[in-house]
Amino acid sequence: MNEASLTVEGARAALRQAQVTRVHDMAIESQARRLPLRLYRPAGKGPFAVLVFFHGGGWVTGDLDTHDGFCRLMCDWAGCAVVAVDYARPPEHLFPAALDDCWTALQWVARQGREHDLDPSSIAVAGGGSGGTMAAVISQRDSMQERPCLGFQLLLYPLLDCHTEYPSREQFAQGHGLTTEMLEWYLGHYLPPGTSRADPQLSPLLYDALHGLPRTLIVTSELDILRDEGRAYAARLRAAGVTVEHLEFQGMRHGFMNHPAAHDEARQALLSCVRSLQAQFRRE
Repeated sequence: MNEASLTVEGARAALRQAQVTRVHDMAIESQARRLPLRLYRPAGKGPFAVLVFFHGGGWVTGDLDTHDGFCRLMCDWAGCAVVAVDYARPPEHLFPAALDDCWTALQWVARQGREHDLDPSSIAVAGGGSGGTMAAVISQRDSMQERPCLGFQLLLYPLLDCHTEYPSREQFAQGHGLTTEMLEWYLGHYLPPGTSRADPQLSPLLYDALHGLPRTLIVTSELDILRDEGRAYAARLRAAGVTVEHLEFQGMRHGFMNHPAAHDEARQALLSCVRSLQAQFRRE
């Protein structure tokens, strides 16, 4: 643009386009319902590699806004687009409605992403806590497809086994952020009566065919009731031939990455996520 003809409004728009993450709220259809998505795109020209993100909050309490900071940071620092999924929450919508919404969102990215400057040949999924459950299940479901579309899964202190009692469940049951009582409250709102907690769609650690899953980064916290199942899933994935990086942060509680201003470890974990995504997307 000729500087002599540059308007104030044009200059402001040009700076936003060059330096600021572009955020767009939209919706698609899932299970005859409206499924809101929030699309983050970095500066520059696409198509962009894309991270499909499922928020935590025990299925019940999280939403697009509670995890907006993480999505913006991944978009800015990793240089990828992010599609955050506002899946149907319980108790209004019970298991497996949220999971079906997440699958619908992934399929939308794979099939229609190019219309929104997304690269369907370069997709990862991520989630923390209950969002990690769904990221793990979606990765497993994708691996069963004739042409899997996922190249990477990022699991942050994930809930992976609702059936088995692990030592960390008892060791950190109280006083360390997420408590066993709160976890039961979440599950009580999420599960229809009679649901088996050993269902791999709820407990992906119990899934029996882990070979063929995408590259994986698992982040666990030392002082977390979910710590041991994260460790166990990393071990099972390695035994199945999956490329896995497992990082455990000492002295940290569940959800510590939501507080980067308070913990050096949170900043380190976020940087690890960024580097892993960048390495994966360069590889593709």
